Amino acid sequence: MKTQNFGPCFVNNCTNTNVRFCVITELAFEKCHKNQMLQKYPYLEIGRQLCHPHYCKIIEADSSQRRKSLKKKKKILKKKKK
Repeated sequence: MKTQNFGPCFVNNCTNTNVRFCVITELAFEKCHKNQMLQKYPYLEIGRQLCHPHYCKIIEADSSQRRKSLKKKKKILKKKKK
């Protein structure tokens, strides 16, 4: 039987309700450490839950940066082919 994530969000003073919750895994914790988010949220721990908005803000903070760099690489490759 699969366990469900029903909250609450581990971020202090979170008021998000009726949202999806995500567990902080080892990989997610490593991303936080790499992006220096543990300095801002030092109380985060593996196994705790975050609401989806906070998970996206804290864990996936660099996802837009990755997309931008991929677009730049694609443009460079297209120019080289011509």
